Amino acid sequence: MIRIFLFFILVCSGPQFLDYNYNSNETKESVVVLSSESFLRIKGKTNVSSFECQFDMSAISEVIKINYRTLDNKIKFEDTKLVLPNVEFNCGGKAINKDFNKLLNTAEHPKITLKLKEISNLESHSQTLTATIEITISNVTRQYKMPINLAQDQDLHVNGVLPLNINDFNLEAPTKMLGMVKVSPQIEIQFSLKMLES
Repeated sequence: MIRIFLFFILVCSGPQFLDYNYNSNETKESVVVLSSESFLRIKGKTNVSSFECQFDMSAISEVIKINYRTLDNKIKFEDTKLVLPNVEFNCGGKAINKDFNKLLNTAEHPKITLKLKEISNLESHSQTLTATIEITISNVTRQYKMPINLAQDQDLHVNGVLPLNINDFNLEAPTKMLGMVKVSPQIEIQFSLKMLES
């Protein structure tokens, strides 16, 4: 899920993205690649334990295209999206992977789509920015604003945590053992992305 985060982090890696006072209606394009050191995972809880589903980052295309324009100290994105196959999440075993894919209605809707819409708070010159993203799960789309943290040495590192409620996507948390084990509808998407400008 967290591929979405790749976009805005990478976007901020080049000086063209940090020119806060530059306004342009002209759409520009940048290309970035994701380091193998990056990770994205979904964490959740039941009433008896917790679970973690790790996305296989090698399933992400080697090159990510970002289309953007700057306006009013914001970066606005056009058709900048990531498509994540549900089956690339590994929750630690066949049974829980099966439950995860059943929860996401993978048979009917096999992919999660993440669209980066906007990055704001550029004028603050802070390491923390605000990203607006659209997430589509099981054919239901919701929009969120979330903080992302940036750090840069030779490469750009982006980190963040996005809390979600699966009920927002009309998903029903599964129960096990005749209802004694219940999954909380509250989950977290955690990501740490290391980007390289191509």
